Amino acid sequence: MMKKIVLVILAALLLIIPLAGCTENEGGADGRKVVHFLNWGDYIDPQVIPMFEEENPDIKINMTTVPSNEEMYVIATTEGTQIDVVVPSEYMIQRLMLEDRLAKLDHSKMENYQYIEDFASTCTYDPNGDYSLPYTWGTFGILYNSKMVDGEPDSWDVLFDPKYEKQILMYDSIRDSVGVALIKLGYSINTQNQQELDEAAELLVEQKPLVLAYGTDDLRMTMVSGSAALAPMYAGDAAYSMIDNPDLEYVIPKEGANIFVDGLCILNTTDVYDESLRFIDFMMRPDIAAINAEYTGYSTPEDAALELVDPEMLDNYAFNPPKEDLEKCEYYEYLDKSILRMYEDAWMKVKIA
Repeated sequence: MMKKIVLVILAALLLIIPLAGCTENEGGADGRKVVHFLNWGDYIDPQVIPMFEEENPDIKINMTTVPSNEEMYVIATTEGTQIDVVVPSEYMIQRLMLEDRLAKLDHSKMENYQYIEDFASTCTYDPNGDYSLPYTWGTFGILYNSKMVDGEPDSWDVLFDPKYEKQILMYDSIRDSVGVALIKLGYSINTQNQQELDEAAELLVEQKPLVLAYGTDDLRMTMVSGSAALAPMYAGDAAYSMIDNPDLEYVIPKEGANIFVDGLCILNTTDVYDESLRFIDFMMRPDIAAINAEYTGYSTPEDAALELVDPEMLDNYAFNPPKEDLEKCEYYEYLDKSILRMYEDAWMKVKIA
């Protein structure tokens, strides 16, 4: 849901307009400092911001939402806008770090850093948690209908099986769909090898006659309705899909998958650094992390928060997969323009086939 790569179109520019006037963080009419928070849609429990503001009466959180990392980047970095806290995915965090756009996080001022420190050390793009702290994490695996699929699939091969012609859904996303093909072929989802990308494109072209539809957020409802048998899907969407339709199951294929982290960061252009840090620290508090995990359906990186979530969620494989199933999973890495163009060209071959 949070990971699709889309074109930044006019709608994104329109989003910038109302933010352009929000350049003052000196406080509103009531004297509170304002923290401008750029978030994904439906990615925080509605009660959390009021809870923070009640505990921190000197701070107001002004939240705006976006549908993609690319639009988040455009809005956050456009001159004339004021954004303080963002929630980019790991590859966009890498880009923001490389471009020196993030403020260093002062862990000494955070009471709740202790709960996130161990998980943060596994985030290879920022292992010391200097510029980002993990908010949620998950995997990109296969959601399947147990009444429509034979046995328990454990491989990406099932998405290429002619037996399920016109019962397969695929993501309309460059990194996600090309990534599936790369993993199936035994390659890295971050390859910079032209031949490997050509092979991935050829594999997806061969698969295309089997595909019922390409989509993004709409794939979840198609699976819930029983209109398709198989779809690659992010774990948070899969977790809720399984609640809505008990015939649905989720699996991380044995060849591996994408593991993602969305992290909380402060832009170095902020003039409310301490207030922004206080908000991030609040989001790291185990009871708040548990509330947000239950609401979003995405896994929390805090063991202390896991002790507080609904036990039924702990039993949900999509929400809480065993660690051994994550060993072959791989983070997306930020790709520069020349490499990304290679991925775009590979995907274009599929689209026009």
